[in-house]
Amino acid sequence: MEVWGLIISILALLASAFTYFKHDKKLKEQERKINEYQLKQIEKEDLESKKAAIRGNIVKGLKGKRTLKVYNSGRAIARNIRIEGLDVEGLFHRADEVFPYELMNPQDYTEVNIMLFNNCAPTIKLKYIWDDESGKNNEFEQVLTL
Repeated sequence: MEVWGLIISILALLASAFTYFKHDKKLKEQERKINEYQLKQIEKEDLESKKAAIRGNIVKGLKGKRTLKVYNSGRAIARNIRIEGLDVEGLFHRADEVFPYELMNPQDYTEVNIMLFNNCAPTIKLKYIWDDESGKNNEFEQVLTL
């Protein structure tokens, strides 16, 4: 009888050890996946902190007057901001006096006054080009309603 008790105890001990190591392996795998995810999130946030995001918006005024507001909605400083696409028939502006814009901090903006004439298209496609910590000649295209 003592032998059977010893065998049952050993089997119970082996079963417990097997369960422990199996559970430990699952926990370590989950921990590895969580660590990988956290590292990816940190890298993504680090990259986002180095990016500027130049966008525009048209504000309507009276009798064909418009204001193009160009702003930085990113987290980094934008430098050497250029705009392409303002050379449209029926559109008068003085953007060449403002652009290239030397430096725009996050959440800052600048404005360009625009005057529309009768033969102007209802929309305009603009391309913003800028440099920031993530690289040079970043681009964003946008269609705005005049």
